[in-house]
Amino acid sequence: MLLAGCGGAPRPAPEPVPPGTTPVGPAPRVAIAEVPPPPPGLGPEVLLPSPDAVDREVARIGDVVLRQSHAYARLLSAHPKLALSAVDLLVFDVLVARHAQQFDIRLDAARVEALAAAEEQQIRQQVLTELGPDLDFATYVARLFGMRVADWQHTLRLRTAQRLYQGYVLRYLALREDRVQVRFLVQKDEKVAEDVAEKVRAGADFGTMALRWSEDPSRRDGGLLPAFGRGFEHPVAKVAFDLQKGEVSAPFRARWGDEPRWFVVFCVDRMPGRELPFAAVHAEIDRDLEQRPLSNMEITTYTLRWRSEAEAPPANPGREPQRGQ
Repeated sequence: MLLAGCGGAPRPAPEPVPPGTTPVGPAPRVAIAEVPPPPPGLGPEVLLPSPDAVDREVARIGDVVLRQSHAYARLLSAHPKLALSAVDLLVFDVLVARHAQQFDIRLDAARVEALAAAEEQQIRQQVLTELGPDLDFATYVARLFGMRVADWQHTLRLRTAQRLYQGYVLRYLALREDRVQVRFLVQKDEKVAEDVAEKVRAGADFGTMALRWSEDPSRRDGGLLPAFGRGFEHPVAKVAFDLQKGEVSAPFRARWGDEPRWFVVFCVDRMPGRELPFAAVHAEIDRDLEQRPLSNMEITTYTLRWRSEAEAPPANPGREPQRGQ
């Protein structure tokens, strides 16, 4: 994505799920880009930035000053979806920052430095292995990112800190609420879905049945979903919390993409919420993130839930917000 070329793995911006993948519920609202009106006429002035902007200068061509807002305005006119994806990234980070402040989630500077240094060393080794000693690292960074090494290193540490905050907030909020983990199967044939449910009740392994019969890409993992809370936007969520560990649901019909399908859900585990301060589970979340990095599904679910709440007007403007809102 737009901000991903700073070192480290890119973080996809939440967006509607394309056909053929596992959707996580209703698609986010479709944002419509408001492109500034062009100057009158079609002379060369249509290529020039607005002279009224006063934000940070990023380049200068003769007497024409190019500013950060000009870069965004040009991106918005040339690639509106990419520009809106950048806005989504900012919205996501603002939501994460607010939750980090609310729950006193702070980073350990030594850990940020250690992770960034390890990532830099890995990239340096990869460059040496793939491109050989003839291309020095400064030249590689300049060519790929358009940055000096010192600036790139600073940005790498900033992105490392951002990723840590994202992981800490999303996993901590999940840990605080009741969660359930399930496997599920999707089938267009009701009879197949009924047979699967019956066989699982008789002792068959649900993961094996999902691998064999599910029409969803999750079949490769036996239909396993990450643990989720009650705010999870997914067809399985409406029955998941009615099941106890080891129980399988009756087949039910729900919309999947553009068509209705039959679903069967198997409860793998139930996890009660834990009202603990972040400091008490900091190390636990670190280990969890090392073993299981944030998934696109977690990011999309978090953004759908909290963005909609943050943008919705309060039901009672005079009421004080409750903890967790």
